[in-house]
Amino acid sequence: MKTKRIIGLFLLLFIFGCKERAYKNPYLQDVSFDIMINLDLPQYASLQYPGSALYVAQGGIKGVFIFNSGDGFNAFEASDPNHYPNDCSTMQANGTSVICPCENNRYSLSDGHLMSGEGQYGLKPYHVQQNGHIIHIYN
Repeated sequence: MKTKRIIGLFLLLFIFGCKERAYKNPYLQDVSFDIMINLDLPQYASLQYPGSALYVAQGGIKGVFIFNSGDGFNAFEASDPNHYPNDCSTMQANGTSVICPCENNRYSLSDGHLMSGEGQYGLKPYHVQQNGHIIHIYN
C-alpha cells in the first residue's frame, strides 16, 4: 500500500513537473532561436535596473522585448499577438508596457497580459535563464 502511494506521488510530480508553458496562437508561428545578452555591454546596461525594458531586434519573429522585473527577467515576442505580423505589428516600449502601433493594443511586460485594446492573446513568452551578467533567451 505504501509503495503504491509513493509511485502515485512520483507520477503526479512527473506529470505536473514536466508541464511547459503552452502558448498556442494562430497569428504567431513558433520559431527557434537562441541569444545571449551580456549586461556588461553598454547597449544592454540599462537592463540592470528593475522596471527597465529593452527591445532586441534579433530572435523571435519581429524581435524580443526583455524586461527586468526586479525578481528576474521576462522575454516576450515583439510582434502583437492579436494579428498576423505585418509592417506595423512590431510593438514599441512605453515604460513597463508595450503598445502596437496598428491597433493601440497595450500589454504588460511584467506578465504579458493585454491591458487595453482588443484581442484574446497575451504576449508570446520566451524562455529566460540568467547566469551572473549573462541572460540566455531562447525558444
